[in-house]
Amino acid sequence: MLVFLLIDALQILFVATLVFDDTFPTVVIIDPMKINPLNSLILFAIISLFQVFYIYSSALKMISNPSMIMMYPKLAEGFSSKRYSADELVKWTLAIAEESHVRISKIFFLKSPLPNAFTFSLPLIGSIVVIHSNTLDILEPDEMRAIIAHEIGHIRNNDSLVSIFAQLPAFFIDIVYLYVYIRIGLGIANALLVQFDPILAIIRIVILIGFFILSRVLITIAMIFIQRSSRAAELLADYHAASLIGVLPMINSLIRIGQRIEAISALIEEIRWLESQDTDRITPVSDMELALFIAQFPLDGIDESNARELAPYLFLTTRLKNMRKIYGVVFTDDQIDNAVRPAARELLVRRKLSRTKIPAEQSQLIDWHVADIDGDRRLSESEIGPLIELLRNNPSKMMFQNEIGMNIYAVGHPDFRRRILFIADTFEL
Repeated sequence: MLVFLLIDALQILFVATLVFDDTFPTVVIIDPMKINPLNSLILFAIISLFQVFYIYSSALKMISNPSMIMMYPKLAEGFSSKRYSADELVKWTLAIAEESHVRISKIFFLKSPLPNAFTFSLPLIGSIVVIHSNTLDILEPDEMRAIIAHEIGHIRNNDSLVSIFAQLPAFFIDIVYLYVYIRIGLGIANALLVQFDPILAIIRIVILIGFFILSRVLITIAMIFIQRSSRAAELLADYHAASLIGVLPMINSLIRIGQRIEAISALIEEIRWLESQDTDRITPVSDMELALFIAQFPLDGIDESNARELAPYLFLTTRLKNMRKIYGVVFTDDQIDNAVRPAARELLVRRKLSRTKIPAEQSQLIDWHVADIDGDRRLSESEIGPLIELLRNNPSKMMFQNEIGMNIYAVGHPDFRRRILFIADTFEL
Protein backbone atom coordinates (compact mmCIF):
# COMPACT_ATOMS: atom_id res chain seq x y z
CA MET A 1 0.00 0.00 0.00
CA LEU A 2 2.84 2.41 0.83
CA VAL A 3 4.49 1.73 -2.54
CA PHE A 4 1.15 2.36 -4.25
CA LEU A 5 0.68 5.68 -2.45
CA LEU A 6 4.26 6.71 -3.25
CA ILE A 7 3.73 6.02 -6.96
CA ASP A 8 0.48 7.99 -6.89
CA ALA A 9 2.17 10.86 -5.04
CA LEU A 10 4.85 10.99 -7.75
CA GLN A 11 2.14 11.00 -10.44
CA ILE A 12 0.29 13.85 -8.71
CA LEU A 13 3.56 15.78 -8.49
CA PHE A 14 4.22 15.04 -12.16
CA VAL A 15 0.82 16.23 -13.43
CA ALA A 16 1.09 19.33 -11.20
CA THR A 17 4.15 20.43 -13.24
CA LEU A 18 2.27 20.24 -16.56
CA VAL A 19 1.54 23.50 -18.36
CA PHE A 20 -0.92 23.67 -21.29
CA ASP A 21 -0.50 26.17 -24.11
CA ASP A 22 -1.73 25.69 -27.68
CA THR A 23 1.14 27.88 -28.93
CA PHE A 24 3.58 25.12 -28.03
CA PRO A 25 3.98 22.43 -30.70
CA THR A 26 3.52 19.79 -28.01
CA VAL A 27 0.55 21.60 -26.34
CA VAL A 28 1.75 20.32 -22.96
CA ILE A 29 5.15 20.92 -21.38
CA ILE A 30 6.75 20.12 -18.03
CA ASP A 31 7.65 23.27 -16.11
CA PRO A 32 8.63 22.68 -12.46
CA MET A 33 8.90 26.44 -11.93
CA LYS A 34 5.15 26.89 -12.52
CA ILE A 35 4.01 24.17 -10.17
CA ASN A 36 1.07 25.24 -8.01
CA PRO A 37 0.51 22.72 -5.20
CA LEU A 38 -2.45 24.69 -3.83
CA ASN A 39 -4.47 24.34 -7.03
CA SER A 40 -3.74 20.61 -7.20
CA LEU A 41 -4.64 20.24 -3.53
CA ILE A 42 -7.96 22.07 -3.95
CA LEU A 43 -8.86 20.00 -7.02
CA PHE A 44 -7.88 16.80 -5.22
CA ALA A 45 -10.05 17.78 -2.21
CA ILE A 46 -13.08 18.55 -4.41
CA ILE A 47 -12.81 15.26 -6.34
CA SER A 48 -12.27 13.33 -3.09
CA LEU A 49 -15.38 14.88 -1.53
CA PHE A 50 -17.45 13.74 -4.51
CA GLN A 51 -15.97 10.25 -4.17
CA VAL A 52 -16.73 10.08 -0.45
CA PHE A 53 -20.29 11.27 -1.12
CA TYR A 54 -20.70 8.55 -3.77
CA ILE A 55 -19.29 5.85 -1.46
CA TYR A 56 -21.65 6.80 1.37
CA SER A 57 -24.64 7.07 -0.99
CA SER A 58 -23.89 3.62 -2.40
CA ALA A 59 -23.50 2.13 1.08
CA LEU A 60 -26.78 3.60 2.31
CA LYS A 61 -28.58 2.49 -0.85
CA MET A 62 -27.23 -1.04 -0.45
CA ILE A 63 -28.30 -1.51 3.17
CA SER A 64 -31.73 -0.06 2.41
CA ASN A 65 -32.26 -2.53 -0.45
CA PRO A 66 -35.31 -4.75 0.29
CA SER A 67 -33.25 -7.86 -0.51
CA MET A 68 -30.98 -7.06 2.44
CA ILE A 69 -32.74 -8.53 5.49
CA MET A 70 -31.55 -7.23 8.83
CA MET A 71 -30.74 -9.79 11.53
CA TYR A 72 -29.14 -7.40 14.03
CA PRO A 73 -29.79 -5.18 15.98
CA LYS A 74 -33.35 -6.33 15.26
CA LEU A 75 -34.67 -9.17 13.13
CA ALA A 76 -36.68 -8.12 10.10
CA GLU A 77 -39.19 -10.29 8.22
CA GLY A 78 -37.94 -12.41 5.35
CA PHE A 79 -35.11 -14.39 6.92
CA SER A 80 -35.21 -18.04 5.86
CA SER A 81 -32.65 -20.80 6.30
CA LYS A 82 -33.21 -24.52 6.71
CA ARG A 83 -29.95 -25.02 8.58
CA TYR A 84 -29.37 -22.01 10.83
CA SER A 85 -31.48 -19.57 12.78
CA ALA A 86 -30.90 -15.84 12.76
CA ASP A 87 -30.22 -16.02 16.51
CA GLU A 88 -27.38 -18.50 15.91
CA LEU A 89 -25.76 -16.34 13.25
CA VAL A 90 -26.05 -13.18 15.34
CA LYS A 91 -24.69 -14.94 18.41
CA TRP A 92 -21.69 -16.30 16.50
CA THR A 93 -20.97 -12.95 14.84
CA LEU A 94 -21.12 -10.92 18.04
CA ALA A 95 -19.02 -13.46 19.96
CA ILE A 96 -16.32 -13.48 17.27
CA ALA A 97 -16.45 -9.67 17.08
CA GLU A 98 -15.99 -9.39 20.83
CA GLU A 99 -13.05 -11.77 20.74
CA SER A 100 -11.59 -9.72 17.88
CA HIS A 101 -12.14 -6.44 19.79
CA VAL A 102 -14.47 -5.21 17.07
CA ARG A 103 -17.89 -3.60 17.40
CA ILE A 104 -20.57 -4.68 14.90
CA SER A 105 -23.33 -2.18 14.08
CA LYS A 106 -25.54 -4.27 11.80
CA ILE A 107 -25.76 -7.83 10.48
CA PHE A 108 -27.66 -8.58 7.26
CA PHE A 109 -28.86 -11.69 5.44
CA LEU A 110 -28.87 -11.58 1.63
CA LYS A 111 -30.75 -14.24 -0.34
CA SER A 112 -28.48 -15.42 -3.16
CA PRO A 113 -27.65 -18.72 -4.90
CA LEU A 114 -23.97 -17.73 -4.83
CA PRO A 115 -21.81 -18.36 -1.75
CA ASN A 116 -20.37 -15.18 -0.34
CA ALA A 117 -20.12 -12.87 2.63
CA PHE A 118 -18.78 -9.37 2.78
CA THR A 119 -18.31 -6.47 5.11
CA PHE A 120 -17.66 -2.77 5.09
CA SER A 121 -16.92 -0.29 7.81
CA LEU A 122 -17.50 3.45 7.48
CA PRO A 123 -17.53 6.25 10.04
CA LEU A 124 -21.11 7.29 10.97
CA ILE A 125 -22.57 4.14 9.30
CA GLY A 126 -20.56 1.66 11.38
CA SER A 127 -19.34 -1.87 10.70
CA ILE A 128 -21.68 -4.03 8.60
CA VAL A 129 -21.53 -7.81 8.07
CA VAL A 130 -23.54 -9.35 5.20
CA ILE A 131 -24.00 -13.13 4.88
CA HIS A 132 -25.29 -14.70 1.65
CA SER A 133 -27.95 -17.36 2.11
CA ASN A 134 -26.11 -19.87 -0.09
CA THR A 135 -23.14 -19.82 2.28
CA LEU A 136 -25.50 -21.23 4.92
CA ASP A 137 -26.61 -23.97 2.51
CA ILE A 138 -23.16 -25.46 1.96
CA LEU A 139 -21.19 -24.89 5.18
CA GLU A 140 -21.14 -26.68 8.52
CA PRO A 141 -21.29 -24.61 11.76
CA ASP A 142 -17.52 -24.35 12.31
CA GLU A 143 -17.01 -23.51 8.63
CA MET A 144 -19.71 -20.86 8.83
CA ARG A 145 -18.07 -19.36 11.89
CA ALA A 146 -14.74 -19.33 10.03
CA ILE A 147 -16.28 -17.29 7.20
CA ILE A 148 -17.79 -14.85 9.71
CA ALA A 149 -14.38 -14.57 11.43
CA HIS A 150 -12.78 -13.88 8.05
CA GLU A 151 -15.15 -10.96 7.46
CA ILE A 152 -14.62 -9.61 10.96
CA GLY A 153 -10.89 -9.85 10.26
CA HIS A 154 -11.44 -7.31 7.47
CA ILE A 155 -13.11 -4.95 9.95
CA ARG A 156 -10.36 -5.48 12.51
CA ASN A 157 -7.73 -4.61 9.91
CA ASN A 158 -9.67 -1.51 8.69
CA ASP A 159 -9.63 -2.86 5.14
CA SER A 160 -12.64 -0.79 4.04
CA LEU A 161 -10.95 2.47 5.04
CA VAL A 162 -7.67 1.38 3.45
CA SER A 163 -9.50 0.57 0.21
CA ILE A 164 -11.29 3.93 0.18
CA PHE A 165 -8.09 5.77 1.00
CA ALA A 166 -6.41 4.06 -1.94
CA GLN A 167 -9.18 4.98 -4.39
CA LEU A 168 -9.01 8.73 -3.76
CA PRO A 169 -5.64 9.56 -5.42
CA ALA A 170 -6.13 6.95 -8.17
CA PHE A 171 -9.42 8.51 -9.32
CA PHE A 172 -7.92 12.03 -9.15
CA ILE A 173 -5.01 10.95 -11.37
CA ASP A 174 -7.36 9.32 -13.90
CA ILE A 175 -9.34 12.56 -14.21
CA VAL A 176 -6.21 14.68 -14.64
CA TYR A 177 -4.88 12.32 -17.32
CA LEU A 178 -8.22 12.46 -19.10
CA TYR A 179 -7.98 16.28 -19.10
CA VAL A 180 -4.47 16.02 -20.60
CA TYR A 181 -5.75 13.72 -23.37
CA ILE A 182 -8.57 16.15 -24.16
CA ARG A 183 -6.25 19.17 -24.29
CA ILE A 184 -3.79 17.44 -26.63
CA GLY A 185 -6.73 16.16 -28.71
CA LEU A 186 -8.04 19.72 -29.06
CA GLY A 187 -4.53 20.78 -30.06
CA ILE A 188 -4.56 18.15 -32.82
CA ALA A 189 -7.93 19.40 -34.04
CA ASN A 190 -6.66 22.98 -33.98
CA ALA A 191 -3.60 22.05 -36.05
CA LEU A 192 -5.74 20.30 -38.67
CA LEU A 193 -8.82 22.52 -38.86
CA VAL A 194 -7.54 25.99 -37.93
CA GLN A 195 -3.82 26.14 -38.67
CA PHE A 196 -3.98 23.60 -41.54
CA ASP A 197 -0.62 22.21 -40.45
CA PRO A 198 -0.56 18.38 -40.83
CA ILE A 199 3.06 18.14 -39.63
CA LEU A 200 2.15 19.90 -36.37
CA ALA A 201 -0.87 17.59 -36.05
CA ILE A 202 1.37 14.52 -36.47
CA ILE A 203 3.76 15.83 -33.79
CA ARG A 204 0.85 16.28 -31.40
CA ILE A 205 -0.54 12.83 -32.23
CA VAL A 206 2.86 11.33 -31.37
CA ILE A 207 2.89 13.34 -28.11
CA LEU A 208 -0.64 12.09 -27.30
CA ILE A 209 0.31 8.45 -27.97
CA GLY A 210 3.52 8.79 -25.94
CA PHE A 211 1.73 10.45 -23.04
CA PHE A 212 -1.02 7.84 -23.11
CA ILE A 213 1.51 4.98 -23.01
CA LEU A 214 3.47 6.64 -20.18
CA SER A 215 0.34 7.29 -18.11
CA ARG A 216 -1.00 3.75 -18.65
CA VAL A 217 2.32 2.26 -17.56
CA LEU A 218 2.37 4.36 -14.38
CA ILE A 219 -1.27 3.57 -13.59
CA THR A 220 -0.74 -0.14 -14.26
CA ILE A 221 2.28 -0.26 -11.95
CA ALA A 222 0.28 1.50 -9.23
CA MET A 223 -2.67 -0.88 -9.69
CA ILE A 224 -0.41 -3.93 -9.41
CA PHE A 225 0.58 -2.77 -5.94
CA ILE A 226 -2.99 -1.98 -4.88
CA GLN A 227 -4.13 -5.42 -6.06
CA ARG A 228 -1.29 -7.00 -4.14
CA SER A 229 -2.45 -5.07 -1.10
CA SER A 230 -6.01 -6.31 -1.61
CA ARG A 231 -4.87 -9.93 -1.92
CA ALA A 232 -2.73 -9.54 1.20
CA ALA A 233 -5.82 -8.27 3.04
CA GLU A 234 -7.66 -11.48 2.11
CA LEU A 235 -4.81 -13.64 3.37
CA LEU A 236 -4.65 -11.70 6.65
CA ALA A 237 -8.40 -12.16 7.11
CA ASP A 238 -7.94 -15.91 6.47
CA TYR A 239 -5.20 -15.92 9.11
CA HIS A 240 -7.50 -14.18 11.59
CA ALA A 241 -10.25 -16.76 11.00
CA ALA A 242 -7.88 -19.73 11.25
CA SER A 243 -6.42 -18.33 14.48
CA LEU A 244 -9.84 -17.95 16.12
CA ILE A 245 -11.85 -20.87 14.73
CA GLY A 246 -9.19 -23.32 13.61
CA VAL A 247 -7.20 -24.26 10.54
CA LEU A 248 -9.41 -27.19 9.51
CA PRO A 249 -12.73 -25.25 9.42
CA MET A 250 -11.08 -22.39 7.49
CA ILE A 251 -9.56 -24.65 4.85
CA ASN A 252 -12.78 -26.66 4.49
CA SER A 253 -14.85 -23.48 4.14
CA LEU A 254 -12.58 -22.40 1.29
CA ILE A 255 -12.85 -25.80 -0.38
CA ARG A 256 -16.66 -25.87 -0.10
CA ILE A 257 -17.03 -22.34 -1.46
CA GLY A 258 -14.58 -23.15 -4.26
CA GLN A 259 -16.61 -26.24 -5.17
CA ARG A 260 -19.85 -24.29 -5.24
CA ILE A 261 -18.34 -21.61 -7.48
CA GLU A 262 -16.91 -24.36 -9.68
CA ALA A 263 -20.34 -26.01 -10.01
CA ILE A 264 -22.02 -22.70 -10.88
CA SER A 265 -19.25 -21.90 -13.39
CA ALA A 266 -19.76 -25.32 -15.02
CA LEU A 267 -23.51 -24.69 -15.19
CA ILE A 268 -22.98 -21.29 -16.84
CA GLU A 269 -20.52 -22.82 -19.32
CA GLU A 270 -23.10 -25.42 -20.34
CA ILE A 271 -25.88 -22.83 -20.61
CA ARG A 272 -23.66 -20.77 -22.92
CA TRP A 273 -23.02 -23.89 -25.04
CA LEU A 274 -26.75 -24.58 -25.23
CA GLU A 275 -27.31 -20.96 -26.25
CA SER A 276 -24.70 -21.36 -29.02
CA GLN A 277 -26.81 -24.14 -30.56
CA ASP A 278 -29.26 -21.43 -31.59
CA THR A 279 -27.05 -20.25 -34.47
CA ASP A 280 -29.52 -17.51 -35.44
CA ARG A 281 -29.46 -16.17 -31.85
CA ILE A 282 -33.24 -15.76 -31.96
CA THR A 283 -33.58 -16.11 -28.21
CA PRO A 284 -30.23 -15.24 -26.56
CA VAL A 285 -29.87 -15.82 -22.82
CA SER A 286 -30.16 -12.58 -20.86
CA ASP A 287 -28.37 -11.94 -17.58
CA MET A 288 -31.71 -12.13 -15.78
CA GLU A 289 -32.49 -15.49 -17.35
CA LEU A 290 -29.00 -16.75 -16.50
CA ALA A 291 -29.61 -15.78 -12.87
CA LEU A 292 -32.87 -17.75 -13.03
CA PHE A 293 -31.02 -20.85 -14.30
CA ILE A 294 -28.55 -20.55 -11.42
CA ALA A 295 -31.41 -20.19 -8.94
CA GLN A 296 -32.94 -23.43 -10.26
CA PHE A 297 -29.76 -25.35 -9.51
CA PRO A 298 -29.85 -27.10 -6.08
CA LEU A 299 -28.72 -24.64 -3.42
CA ASP A 300 -26.40 -27.19 -1.83
CA GLY A 301 -25.05 -28.36 -5.20
CA ILE A 302 -21.25 -28.48 -5.23
CA ASP A 303 -20.65 -31.12 -7.90
CA GLU A 304 -19.55 -29.65 -11.23
CA SER A 305 -20.28 -32.95 -13.02
CA ASN A 306 -23.83 -32.87 -11.74
CA ALA A 307 -24.15 -29.25 -12.85
CA ARG A 308 -23.20 -30.24 -16.39
CA GLU A 309 -25.67 -33.13 -16.34
CA LEU A 310 -28.52 -30.93 -15.09
CA ALA A 311 -27.86 -27.96 -17.40
CA PRO A 312 -29.87 -29.13 -20.47
CA TYR A 313 -32.86 -30.10 -18.32
CA LEU A 314 -32.83 -26.79 -16.42
CA PHE A 315 -32.34 -24.83 -19.63
CA LEU A 316 -35.25 -26.39 -21.53
CA THR A 317 -37.60 -26.64 -18.55
CA THR A 318 -37.12 -23.02 -17.53
CA ARG A 319 -37.67 -21.76 -21.06
CA LEU A 320 -40.87 -23.76 -21.56
CA LYS A 321 -42.23 -22.63 -18.19
CA ASN A 322 -41.48 -19.04 -19.17
CA MET A 323 -43.45 -19.54 -22.39
CA ARG A 324 -46.34 -20.85 -20.32
CA LYS A 325 -46.14 -17.90 -17.96
CA ILE A 326 -45.65 -15.13 -20.53
CA TYR A 327 -47.57 -16.37 -23.58
CA GLY A 328 -50.12 -18.67 -22.01
CA VAL A 329 -48.92 -21.77 -23.86
CA VAL A 330 -50.82 -24.73 -22.41
CA PHE A 331 -48.17 -27.00 -20.87
CA THR A 332 -48.59 -29.02 -17.71
CA ASP A 333 -45.52 -29.77 -15.60
CA ASP A 334 -45.74 -33.42 -16.63
CA GLN A 335 -45.92 -32.52 -20.32
CA ILE A 336 -42.87 -30.26 -19.97
CA ASP A 337 -40.97 -32.99 -18.13
CA ASN A 338 -41.89 -35.67 -20.70
CA ALA A 339 -40.86 -33.39 -23.58
CA VAL A 340 -37.61 -32.21 -22.00
CA ARG A 341 -36.06 -35.42 -20.67
CA PRO A 342 -35.36 -37.16 -24.03
CA ALA A 343 -34.15 -33.88 -25.54
CA ALA A 344 -31.85 -33.30 -22.54
CA ARG A 345 -30.36 -36.78 -22.95
CA GLU A 346 -29.69 -36.13 -26.63
CA LEU A 347 -28.07 -32.78 -25.84
CA LEU A 348 -25.80 -34.41 -23.25
CA VAL A 349 -24.58 -36.90 -25.86
CA ARG A 350 -23.97 -34.09 -28.36
CA ARG A 351 -22.14 -32.05 -25.75
CA LYS A 352 -19.84 -34.94 -24.75
CA LEU A 353 -18.90 -35.46 -28.40
CA SER A 354 -18.05 -31.76 -28.78
CA ARG A 355 -15.91 -31.51 -25.66
CA THR A 356 -12.18 -32.11 -26.07
CA LYS A 357 -10.73 -34.27 -23.35
CA ILE A 358 -7.41 -33.00 -21.98
CA PRO A 359 -4.89 -35.67 -20.89
CA ALA A 360 -4.26 -35.66 -17.14
CA GLU A 361 -0.58 -34.79 -17.59
CA GLN A 362 -1.49 -31.71 -19.67
CA SER A 363 -4.27 -30.50 -17.38
CA GLN A 364 -3.78 -27.23 -15.52
CA LEU A 365 -5.79 -28.64 -12.63
CA ILE A 366 -4.71 -30.82 -9.76
CA ASP A 367 -7.13 -33.57 -8.80
CA TRP A 368 -7.48 -32.50 -5.18
CA HIS A 369 -10.22 -35.11 -4.69
CA VAL A 370 -7.56 -37.81 -4.30
CA ALA A 371 -6.86 -36.35 -0.84
CA ASP A 372 -10.53 -36.78 0.06
CA ILE A 373 -10.29 -40.45 0.99
CA ASP A 374 -13.87 -40.86 2.25
CA GLY A 375 -15.32 -38.85 -0.66
CA ASP A 376 -17.40 -36.49 1.49
CA ARG A 377 -15.90 -33.38 -0.19
CA ARG A 378 -14.51 -32.23 3.14
CA LEU A 379 -11.05 -32.91 4.46
CA SER A 380 -10.32 -34.38 7.86
CA GLU A 381 -7.13 -33.79 9.80
CA SER A 382 -5.57 -36.87 8.21
CA GLU A 383 -6.61 -35.73 4.71
CA ILE A 384 -5.27 -32.16 4.93
CA GLY A 385 -1.63 -33.31 4.76
CA PRO A 386 -1.97 -35.10 1.39
CA LEU A 387 -3.76 -32.04 -0.07
CA ILE A 388 -0.99 -29.68 1.06
CA GLU A 389 1.65 -32.00 -0.38
CA LEU A 390 -0.28 -32.20 -3.66
CA LEU A 391 -0.46 -28.39 -3.89
CA ARG A 392 3.22 -27.94 -3.10
CA ASN A 393 4.26 -30.56 -5.65
CA ASN A 394 2.20 -28.87 -8.42
CA PRO A 395 3.02 -25.15 -8.10
CA SER A 396 1.66 -24.24 -11.54
CA LYS A 397 -1.71 -25.98 -11.22
CA MET A 398 -4.97 -24.61 -9.85
CA MET A 399 -7.61 -26.31 -7.73
CA PHE A 400 -10.63 -25.18 -9.74
CA GLN A 401 -11.27 -24.81 -13.46
CA ASN A 402 -12.80 -21.34 -13.20
CA GLU A 403 -9.48 -19.95 -11.91
CA ILE A 404 -7.41 -21.13 -14.89
CA GLY A 405 -6.27 -18.25 -17.06
CA MET A 406 -7.27 -15.66 -14.48
CA ASN A 407 -5.07 -12.56 -14.54
CA ILE A 408 -3.75 -12.28 -10.98
CA TYR A 409 -2.93 -8.61 -11.57
CA ALA A 410 -6.60 -7.82 -12.23
CA VAL A 411 -8.25 -9.49 -9.24
CA GLY A 412 -8.30 -8.60 -5.58
CA HIS A 413 -8.64 -12.15 -4.26
CA PRO A 414 -5.88 -14.76 -4.20
CA ASP A 415 -6.74 -18.07 -5.79
CA PHE A 416 -7.85 -20.94 -3.54
CA ARG A 417 -4.55 -22.83 -3.75
CA ARG A 418 -2.67 -19.71 -2.62
CA ARG A 419 -5.04 -19.18 0.30
CA ILE A 420 -4.81 -22.77 1.48
CA LEU A 421 -1.03 -22.85 1.13
CA PHE A 422 -0.75 -19.56 3.05
CA ILE A 423 -2.66 -21.08 5.96
CA ALA A 424 -0.59 -24.27 5.76
CA ASP A 425 2.70 -22.35 5.71
CA THR A 426 1.67 -19.93 8.47
CA PHE A 427 0.50 -22.67 10.82
CA GLU A 428 3.32 -25.02 9.75
CA LEU A 429 1.13 -27.84 8.49
